[in-house]
Amino acid sequence: MKKIRKTISMVFTGMLMVSLAITSCTKAVEREEPEDPGKDDEEEVVTPPAKPGPITKTPASLECVGGSQFQFSVAAVEKADSYEWTVKDDQKDYIWIVSGQGTNTITVQVTDEACTIPAKTVSVAAVNKAGKSDVMEFSAALTVTDKSEYKTKTYGTKIWMVENCREAGENGDLGRTVDIVNSGSTLDASVLQRLNEVQGRYYTWYEAMTGIPGCAPEQCPYEPGYEGTDAVGNEFTLDGGESELGAQIQGCCPDGWHIANGNDWWDLLQAIKVEYNVPDDFVQGGYTFNGGHDGNPANAPTKETFYRNGSTVKNMGNAGAWLRGGNGIISEGGVWDNTTTQATDAGEALALFVSGADQVGFNWYPLAYFKSDGSFNYTNCLGRYGYVWFIGQQDENYARSLCISGRSMNLSMMNTKRSEAEKSAALQVRCVKNY
Repeated sequence: MKKIRKTISMVFTGMLMVSLAITSCTKAVEREEPEDPGKDDEEEVVTPPAKPGPITKTPASLECVGGSQFQFSVAAVEKADSYEWTVKDDQKDYIWIVSGQGTNTITVQVTDEACTIPAKTVSVAAVNKAGKSDVMEFSAALTVTDKSEYKTKTYGTKIWMVENCREAGENGDLGRTVDIVNSGSTLDASVLQRLNEVQGRYYTWYEAMTGIPGCAPEQCPYEPGYEGTDAVGNEFTLDGGESELGAQIQGCCPDGWHIANGNDWWDLLQAIKVEYNVPDDFVQGGYTFNGGHDGNPANAPTKETFYRNGSTVKNMGNAGAWLRGGNGIISEGGVWDNTTTQATDAGEALALFVSGADQVGFNWYPLAYFKSDGSFNYTNCLGRYGYVWFIGQQDENYARSLCISGRSMNLSMMNTKRSEAEKSAALQVRCVKNY
């Protein structure tokens, strides 16, 4: 009996151990399961991005010069991974994407030929992995004008030639050129060659204003007090007033361009100051635009006083230095016949030449002028002075011109009866795109 009881006891003990083992395994398995398998994180639902906002053109003008490049852009769209820009198939020979596809800003280029690019030619959609948005179209037409044969640059809202006008007329006899290399100047031959290459043409004031080769005084209608309509249909009077400041007179400039007027020159200086961070109105000192170098508000320039007198250190600062071309003085590899790069005014040191002029890129050179007797005044002027015509005049025989001197900081007005202001003298001309 004892043996039987012992056996039963052992069996019972074994069964108990198996039961505990099974219970233990069951609990272990239970611990490995998720606490709440019914609450898995939901995946984020991705939807296509919203339609882009209006397309912006930079520069904003709807007229552009053939061959030019500009930008289209839209504001960033939330949840957009990229942007798909499209040009309509029938316009791809006239406008095409240069760079920026996939981003919210593209650079495009237009054909060299004059044409009109219809509205809704360029469009954009925002894209992500869920799809593509509705399309936003550029809703305005673009006018493309003939490609300019000149180097141009935009300052503010105006397009300038950054080289001298060289229109010669149908028979090649409008204005004149000179062989600067063999002019008799004693400047280094390499300097003379560089000046020779950038001279453009020299025009009398009569030629500049009319575009007539060899224009005689009696052929030029633009006497003081003249009333007329300019190239874009604006009425003006040559009386020194506001209409003269804004007159767009084609003269010797190519079609679609005009001789830089008073407003153009004033706006150029203001744009350079802003766009190139020129300190204290063209002065590398402590002068203020509003007060002039002496702090007196009465000396602050206005557009009208600039048009009559040009700019000086005392009223507008070191304007001329920012317009120069030719990389400084001759001894430092430039073309200006100077021995110094510094000057002073009211005890303040001023730079005659600034490295920023290269970035401004206006390229005004010291190319002298032709006297009214037809002789080229190289002896005292070549390498030292550069002159361009204004449309303004002093009387029936004398006009007004702007001059940059290599020895001063001014953008001076030839508002006295000097030889370079005689209407029969021949100076350079700068042209601005009509607006």
